[in-house]
Parts: sequence; C-alpha cells; structure tokens
Amino acid sequence: MDRQRSRLPPSVRVDQIVDAALRAFSQAGYAGARMDDIARGAGLSKGGLYAHFTSKEAVFEALLERHLAPAPLDVDAIVNDADSVQALAERIADHLHDRLANPAMISTLRLLLAESGRVPHLAARWRHETAATHFADLGRLLALARQRGLCRDSVALRQPWLLLAPVVHTVVLAALADPDEPVRLRDRREAHVAMMVELLDPAGRSPCAARGS
Repeated sequence: MDRQRSRLPPSVRVDQIVDAALRAFSQAGYAGARMDDIARGAGLSKGGLYAHFTSKEAVFEALLERHLAPAPLDVDAIVNDADSVQALAERIADHLHDRLANPAMISTLRLLLAESGRVPHLAARWRHETAATHFADLGRLLALARQRGLCRDSVALRQPWLLLAPVVHTVVLAALADPDEPVRLRDRREAHVAMMVELLDPAGRSPCAARGS
C-alpha cells in the first residue's frame, strides 16, 4: 500500500491533505489542529505532509482556495441555454447554490468566520477575489441576457450583487446555524429563483411589476 500511495500524483495527494485538513480544523479549530493530525488523516508521515505544505497556514490557505474560490460562471452557456426568464433564474441558481451552498463550503466558511482574526489576509482575499469575481460574472451575464431579451432593465443590472446576496446569506446562516436546526437549503433556493424572476421578468408580468404598474 505504501508503494501505491507513493505513486499518487501530487494533485491527488494535495486533495487528500486538504480533505484531512477540513476534518482536523472542523474538529479542533485552527489553533487546536496539528500538522500531525492532518498528516495522519491523509495517511502520510509528517515529513510527507511537509513535502507538500510548509506550514499549517499554507494548508489552511489551500483549503480556502478550494472551497471559497469556486469556478466562475459560464456566462455564455447559462444565457444560451435559457429560453425564458424562469430558465435563466434556474440556471443562475443552480450554479450559485451548487458551488456556494454545499456542505464543504459551509464548513469552510464556518472556519473562516471563526478564524478571520487569526488569518485576516485570507478573509480579505476571499472578499476581494471570490465575491468580486462573482459580481463581475453576474454583471456580464445580465448584460448579455438583456441583449437577448431575457431580462428587462432593472436594478439587478446596475447592482448585480443583489442576485448573489441571497445565497451568501444562506451560506453564512448555515455556517452559524445550530446543527439541530439545519437551514432548509432547497426552500431558500426556490425563494431565490422566485426573487430573480420578479427582478428580471422581461415582460413585467411578475407580481411586483404588476403592482408597480
């Protein structure tokens, strides 16, 4: 088995280490988790772990990079595959909720919230890189959808963060929630879709648009 493990590509080994780190940090916190614990969880010696990461902070940063820097939106695919504002909202929600409102992301964000004072540069990096990337992607997506007639000129086109805010709130709430009172992620996704339809309805047929007309 040791020979099999020694042949694993570095990328696979790093994934194993990051998985073990999430478990160790979740159980003991940043201060309590030890490199020995992470190495043991990944099936490595401590020396083997240091061959990939020079410090606990480096492991923590890799963990954040994996879970708090999700893939950007595929703007063209989302818009091209949508033939209605409902379909557009569903596709946006699918991407945001699959990549942000998932258990690994929630566990990692819980760590970031707890340890942001210890590693403020990592918290700042998430705010500036992850959030800013999604804002920019949503802005480009809505501009393209507007050109295709899939959405009307609304406040969402000028303030695309409005479409990201519900899922960010959901993830933060889930990270802070009591384990005995889990957040109903499916219900929140459905409400998010309904909100986007009302904001983006190109024909102005949504309840909010009707009341404002």
